[in-house]
Amino acid sequence: MIEKISKPDDLFAVALDEIAKATTTAKHEFHTFTLGTVHQGAPHLRTVVFRKFEREQVNILFHTDIRSIKINHLQECPRVSLLYYGYTLRLQVSFSGLAYIEKDPELTQYQFGNSSADAQKCYAYEAQPGSKIHGKTKEELQPDIQLPLTSDQLLTAKDNFVVVRIIPDQCDVLCLHHSGHIRVRANRKPEGWESDFISA
Repeated sequence: MIEKISKPDDLFAVALDEIAKATTTAKHEFHTFTLGTVHQGAPHLRTVVFRKFEREQVNILFHTDIRSIKINHLQECPRVSLLYYGYTLRLQVSFSGLAYIEKDPELTQYQFGNSSADAQKCYAYEAQPGSKIHGKTKEELQPDIQLPLTSDQLLTAKDNFVVVRIIPDQCDVLCLHHSGHIRVRANRKPEGWESDFISA
């Protein structure tokens, strides 16, 4: 990889290429990323599954339950950070930007319809994510939902399903190599992205 890099834009392009690949296979190291939000002045981290990449706009989309605490965090403060790390790629890519709940019903419906049945099932449970379960043993947990979903369960799942779009304004790419690390910072400008080498 490092031999392909002669200009800052080269490393930024490599990062975007790998991110684009991650939407086509669950085995890619960028299939998940760490999402950072802020709530009452404190940082919160969680791993989310990367679902869609708008390469031209450099926008990143993921799915979540509208009842989840991360939605409350995003409504309180839409400023987020996210981190991809590829161990074998030796590549770390971080973004900062703003996150919004997708308002386009057609896109939301399309993303839900293209999710697996097991993924759709996650949104059909009555208990909201993060709520306390009063059972003290594994056997007392809420019963698993069996597939296929009933019409009522499918309706519940659709109601709870949302798409979150992240619009980054800055990207930091670090390529690790024994001969010397290479790091680039890219910023979104009105005319496009502008990248520079920075100290690793």
